[in-house]
Amino acid sequence: MTLQLSPFDFTYARSSAGVSLSHPLLFKPRQVIWLVGASGSGKSTFLHLLKGFYPEFLSGRITGNEPAVFKHAMFMAQNPASQIVHERVGEEFFFTLENNQDAVEKMHHTRHWLAQFGLSEHEFSPTSQLSHGLAQRLLLASQLAAQPEWLLLDEPTAFLNPKIRDEFYLTLKALKNTVGIVLIDHHPHAADFADICWYIDAQGRLSEMSVANYLSLQQDELNQETQKLNSSWPLNKITPTFTLRGKHLKIGYKNKPLFSADFTLSNGECAVLMGENGTGKSTLFNTLANMHKPLSGQFELTVSGELQKKPSEHMAYVFQHPDSHFYFDTIAEDLTQFGISELETTLAQIGLPDTAHRSPHQLSEGQKRRLTLLYPCLQGKPLILLDEPTFGQDAVNALRITRLILDLKQAGHAIIVITHDVDLQHAIADYVWTIAAGELRVSATQATHS
Repeated sequence: MTLQLSPFDFTYARSSAGVSLSHPLLFKPRQVIWLVGASGSGKSTFLHLLKGFYPEFLSGRITGNEPAVFKHAMFMAQNPASQIVHERVGEEFFFTLENNQDAVEKMHHTRHWLAQFGLSEHEFSPTSQLSHGLAQRLLLASQLAAQPEWLLLDEPTAFLNPKIRDEFYLTLKALKNTVGIVLIDHHPHAADFADICWYIDAQGRLSEMSVANYLSLQQDELNQETQKLNSSWPLNKITPTFTLRGKHLKIGYKNKPLFSADFTLSNGECAVLMGENGTGKSTLFNTLANMHKPLSGQFELTVSGELQKKPSEHMAYVFQHPDSHFYFDTIAEDLTQFGISELETTLAQIGLPDTAHRSPHQLSEGQKRRLTLLYPCLQGKPLILLDEPTFGQDAVNALRITRLILDLKQAGHAIIVITHDVDLQHAIADYVWTIAAGELRVSATQATHS
């Protein structure tokens, strides 16, 4: 059945920003709609409106028609862990089916979805121990198994490794004639199977365009913005020499050892940490941050030749959940704790102009991610750990982040980055650390030898 979305205007509470539609748009059965626009333009807000989260979970004001046309559609948010309610993977998977009456009788036919997303071996695992990537795969498997008429997907591949991501895109292609999809995804592969683009511009205005026209518009915007990204970040140099070493480290849990690791990293070097979902990338970060103990071995940090008793005090972290970094009511308060002087200029440089007096919790997930990347710049600590820094970023903002990381290297910081973004890896990595077959494999890139 074709559904019509009528004109509406949504404005956020205590803000003039929002999302609006001036002309009717049609949802055609089994259509793939690629919802596009810059990070922070309002894509996730629009998806929340379609799902019917206003007014209970979304503060603001609507004039015109009610946009909640998909109250009964399957929905996956940007933070997959926020939607998981059961203790075990299998319980969570079948819970979605139990809430879909038509699928109850088909439960025994749906286990192939667990296998397709590499979850069969995790069926009895605690959901609290899942990585973001595994949590994302669990939600995707359970929602696809329920055979919905419409899927609303917000960055469904953001935490997936390239192999699983490519398999998921193949699955979506195969589903094109059976389910309607509204998809937010900054990955260019979405263009291969999208039928139409719905574009939200910088003013929050929603319009329809062809995929070809959007790709042309995106390239034009990228060419224009690239010219503005030539200014370097004003960063203080890290003058002491320092070296981080991992010695015979065993990373994991008592009942689940993950991998062993030996590594060295010094001033101005960047290691990109890669591996399948659930192999222990974030666990390594938590170990370095002194939030998780290694099973055996040790890591040590020397600064100017002196061994540091508390290495974690010399590290700055940007983890997967941006909200955990925010302590104050406004962005200005959060940043001025670090003694920042050029507040508005700095925010504009990271793609957040005119946001100083907003609450950081009101930003989109992509905007929050960019804001948290300012923290290690202002803290001035020699070692920086970044977990998926380009998550939720359009091409222009991904370039901003790449430039920032390169400038941090130039200033003498050592950086460890978890990412599935191959373009970012090629741009910044001196070393690639790959977790595979129970060990951390270290390989130097061409940049190391240049």
